[in-house]
Amino acid sequence: MTQPKLDLLSVLVVEDSGFIRSVLTATLRAIGIGRVEGVASGADAIRWLEDRRAALPPGTAPVDLILSDLVMPEVNGLMLLRWIRYSPKSPDKFLPVLMLSGAADRQYVEQARDLGATDFIAKPFSAQTIASRLLFAIARPRRFVLAKGYFGPDRRRADKPVAMDCRTTAPSEILVVHSASKARGIDRFPVIYFDLPNRLGAKVGLAPRDPVPTLPPEVLAAAEEEILNRAGDYAVWIGAEVEEMGRRVDRLPREPDSVPALLAQVNRSAHEMRGQGGIFGYPLITHIAKSLYEATRSGLTTVTASEHLLFKAHVDAIKAVMTGRVSGDGGATGQQLLASLEVAKRKYAKATGVG
Repeated sequence: MTQPKLDLLSVLVVEDSGFIRSVLTATLRAIGIGRVEGVASGADAIRWLEDRRAALPPGTAPVDLILSDLVMPEVNGLMLLRWIRYSPKSPDKFLPVLMLSGAADRQYVEQARDLGATDFIAKPFSAQTIASRLLFAIARPRRFVLAKGYFGPDRRRADKPVAMDCRTTAPSEILVVHSASKARGIDRFPVIYFDLPNRLGAKVGLAPRDPVPTLPPEVLAAAEEEILNRAGDYAVWIGAEVEEMGRRVDRLPREPDSVPALLAQVNRSAHEMRGQGGIFGYPLITHIAKSLYEATRSGLTTVTASEHLLFKAHVDAIKAVMTGRVSGDGGATGQQLLASLEVAKRKYAKATGVG
């Protein structure tokens, strides 16, 4: 099997967590990507792309692929994706964009798809998942579709109908545009297919009929090791984050005017933790943080004593996992932690309506 020349590729990582951004950057380099850049927000990504466009010859892609987090402050991944696909200032509307998030809920997946995402990767991720999705995007790019309300890769991956697609359009109403064709009278066609050459496949040395490549086991093993080597750093990093989360939860009953802002911060921290724990060998963190995320996402403006105790029970459970370095399923200790949390949820949720 032809091994792709990944060292010729460039990837832009957009992730507001500096820790996770460094992990993604190191993982991409470990699987062989030649140039990896990282920025902290969608706004930074837009500035980076605009600066690159200004510095390069016309028609030159600023980067080969983007790997972007979905939930970020101010300009999130969906807003960045919309800018890339629709803005007149976008340097490449056909740029492959892989969306990455711990919020792998159906609504987020559908939003990303309907804005033209190339693919969606849920946290917690592995080096294998990152590599396989990236290689598939390179070797099997879907043709782009321009139709009413949509521009992006063809969303039809199966025979199931997709809302807003052009499945019912007659062949005579579809214009197929190739790189060498002159698209005349495109306004007469409600649907346009862009069947363009596979630029990235050609760049890494793949022929159109080559199978989707896989990386050698030793390369993937090295990339996974790169992630696991950072597990100790994660334990230190999340320790500070959990302490700050605990302080915010403790402030809830004392600062009623600050409840919405404090809960928003707790919810955001829980969202980040649920996507990270499993990456570094702490799936219990993912489980507990997901429960806390769901408990704090209801738009509460006041907090009862029971709600406060429910949130505190989650924070204490996360602290227990990290203090005891309870990795994997935690065995008997892990099961006891989860059982204690379930008891707290049943006890306090009855009075709160949460859970």
